[in-house]
Amino acid sequence: MAVKPIDQAIGVRRLGLGVSGPHGTSLLAPKSTHAIIHRAFELGVRLFDTAPSYGAGEAERRLGEALKRLPRFECIISTKVGVTSSGMTRRVRDFSPDGVRRSIDDSLKRLGLHRLDWLFLHGPAPSELTPELLKMLAELKVSGQIGALGVAGRGGEIDAALATGLFSVFMAPVHAGLKSWDIERLIQLKATGAELVGFQTLAPALPRFPMPTTVGAAWRLARGLAARPMGTSSTRMTAAESLAWALTLGGAHRVITTTTRLDHLEHNVRAATYATPPQLGGPSD
Repeated sequence: MAVKPIDQAIGVRRLGLGVSGPHGTSLLAPKSTHAIIHRAFELGVRLFDTAPSYGAGEAERRLGEALKRLPRFECIISTKVGVTSSGMTRRVRDFSPDGVRRSIDDSLKRLGLHRLDWLFLHGPAPSELTPELLKMLAELKVSGQIGALGVAGRGGEIDAALATGLFSVFMAPVHAGLKSWDIERLIQLKATGAELVGFQTLAPALPRFPMPTTVGAAWRLARGLAARPMGTSSTRMTAAESLAWALTLGGAHRVITTTTRLDHLEHNVRAATYATPPQLGGPSD
């Protein structure tokens, strides 16, 4: 049964849709991406996150096309800078002020926008947060071209970005399988008043070596085989429990999930809307 629109629900506004993975490749038709985005909006989702590194800008282009049929003023659109791609695996890092400026301009063109609500630096090393870069970003924010500045990362880059005082939104893994020091970092981050956006929130619900039965599953398997292992969680949860944990015990203000299936999208909307701390019996095999 389809979920009815719940535009006034506070809970669902804490769920964002990641336009990434298969949405930036030929594995999924553009019209399927558009359908997911439009259905997400109907269900109350208002945050849409993407990046130029997802399919060499293809994911941004698809989001831009979908936005033409949505009320822009109701949406939060976020993208990233610092990492670009020319395909599925080849990535190029450039956190120089000129490189970041070009990346922003290119993203705005692909998205069909004049302003970005949120801009994330995509996993910058502390040494890449140069005074020149920070000055340029601050100027863009003052000019109104960027609403809020953030950093997407996993470790020391978050600590370094917090120390600058320039960033107010942080995207980081938030799930029940995190190590104690990662959880401590998130606690310290939230204590500053910054907004925490969780990703990889469904990690405890994913099998370690999934048999690919959908486009999304095939994408995750291919990326997992091509990339360095990122660690897995021994904590087992359902998808609903994983989302609920991130939004309650995990402390995330919002979470980003991606999917290629409308039924999974609607399941995630339900879980985010009615999130309560999961009652678990402990890890399972």
